[in-house]
Amino acid sequence: MKRFLTRTPSLRAVLIPVLAVAFSACGDDDPVTQAIVDDIVDIVVATADVSTLEVAVVEAGLVSALQAPGPLTVFAPVNSAFDALGTDLVTALLDPDNAELLTQILTYHVVSGVAARSSGLTDGQMVTTLQGQDVEVGVSPGTVTVNGATVTAADVEATNGIIHLIDAVLVPEVDIVDVGVLNEFYTLVDLVRTAGLETALRGDNGGAGFTVFAPTDAAFAALPSVPTGQDLVDVLTYHVVGATVGSGSLSDGQVVTTLDGSRTFTVNINGAAVSLTDGSGATVNVVATDVSATNGLVHVIDGVLLPN
Repeated sequence: MKRFLTRTPSLRAVLIPVLAVAFSACGDDDPVTQAIVDDIVDIVVATADVSTLEVAVVEAGLVSALQAPGPLTVFAPVNSAFDALGTDLVTALLDPDNAELLTQILTYHVVSGVAARSSGLTDGQMVTTLQGQDVEVGVSPGTVTVNGATVTAADVEATNGIIHLIDAVLVPEVDIVDVGVLNEFYTLVDLVRTAGLETALRGDNGGAGFTVFAPTDAAFAALPSVPTGQDLVDVLTYHVVGATVGSGSLSDGQVVTTLDGSRTFTVNINGAAVSLTDGSGATVNVVATDVSATNGLVHVIDGVLLPN
């Protein structure tokens, strides 16, 4: 059951006129004199255009963090930015199983220790977020961007910082499991968790990283039945190579040894087309390559590889 920040008529009645003045003044040279009495969470609650962000902040347990003294700078995605991700992905991000990923995404929109007004941002500036990775600021006449997302309303002041509204959700680089969630490989991720492989695939394999040939949901749906128990573990690890192998390192006829060291599949390259032949003699197509993760790479395939 979804939880929501408390909305009171009196709070909305007070804040909405203030926000209307603040947002409309973003492009003006003259500052607007207005008493600042509300923190970042109060403003998020009172702003209808960031209601999805409100739900996400609650689900991630970040309300207290955004009520801290700060100062904080928040790049707040509007509802249409979340809509652009698609209903299925937003639902997945709000699932408690993906709470850590949601937290990473939200804290990637927050800068701690500074209330950065738009006038103080510079083109090409790299800013370290609360999540730990940097975002890049772009400044051109009349426009400010963050990782390419446009700031649509700037310099909304709170008691503990500054809010800038942006038109896209910023996504940090994440590990292989979270790459699976973000690319909507929901069946694969669920099976990885069922098989007890999630912790391993969030690691870095002793610094070597992993390469995962990731079947789509449709690929799993095409199976007569999904393996269980040790068979499931065997099938899933058959899709994992214990090294970071980019598409440029693949060659026609190459025999690839999978994670357990005893099983292989064969790479086929015909012009731009790349396919894999598994231990059962079946062939699947590689439909996307080199999806980056913090601990390796993901290549997308349209079928499930089956060991001999």
